[in-house]
Amino acid sequence: MPEIILHQYASSPFSEKVRCLLGYKELEYKSVDIPVIMPKPDLMALTGGYRKTPVLQYGADIYCDTAIICRFIEEICPSNPVYSASQEAALSAAALWTDTFLFRVSVAVAFQPKAIGASELLSDPTAAAAFMQDRADFTAGSTALGMELDIALPHWLAHMTKLNTQLSVSSFLGGDAPNILDFSTYHCCWFVYSNDVLKPELEAFPHVAHWIQNMMAFNNRTPKLINSEAAIDIANSSQCLPQTQLDAIIDTDLAVGDSVEVLPIDYGFQATRGELVVASPSSIVIKRHDERAGELLVHFPRLGFQVRRQE
Repeated sequence: MPEIILHQYASSPFSEKVRCLLGYKELEYKSVDIPVIMPKPDLMALTGGYRKTPVLQYGADIYCDTAIICRFIEEICPSNPVYSASQEAALSAAALWTDTFLFRVSVAVAFQPKAIGASELLSDPTAAAAFMQDRADFTAGSTALGMELDIALPHWLAHMTKLNTQLSVSSFLGGDAPNILDFSTYHCCWFVYSNDVLKPELEAFPHVAHWIQNMMAFNNRTPKLINSEAAIDIANSSQCLPQTQLDAIIDTDLAVGDSVEVLPIDYGFQATRGELVVASPSSIVIKRHDERAGELLVHFPRLGFQVRRQE
């Protein structure tokens, strides 16, 4: 049975989301520390172009975007469920909002001028310049990530106030136990309040602060660190998981076997190209081959991504 390998870096908020979910599910995993900025040649060997963080590897199956990573974790470990069929539409919509709009707001708040000096990532001028150039390249052609602080801050404070009210009467957003919305919201809060300069501002939201500590405690696993070459070797020596949705193509102009490209619809327009295997209401899966990693299945969530035929 394949082992979970998380390709991530420590300060990545979306990686923190997955780290906490893996801990909540009591799952052991291996970890590959990937570069914060490009180039990432070994990661590209697995994803074929997708460069957002994190990426989860399960043998020769590669999962891109935390929406499908978390679904996959739930699939292989249904205990301590974080999805509910009775709330499927509501949770999917709310989690998408937190992972997109609220994250966009949190980026502006986390990178406000007074916080940059205390940021390990941005305190060094040379490293900061390289990071900013990398993110400019990453978001080229998109306005879906940037937001001015004077616009973002009122949205942030409004949502923190609502969270504080809700968490005053329940332990988690999911009630007595967390659901996927807890993990999606938590990583945005962690991104902002893990900065020592901004941490005192949590005093205005004591119930949020307590909830953050409870969520943070789920990140209780110490993964075995492996290098990226080892991860590629594991992919090369593994078989892809069988797919049960081979006929689940909801796009009327696409068919199994088509040469396609998949890319996000918000930012990070770096396409992954290959042979279409699945384009269902919930996921997109393409098959591709890499000279080092071998035959791979690369998985994307349906929401937030587009798939189009290559001419």
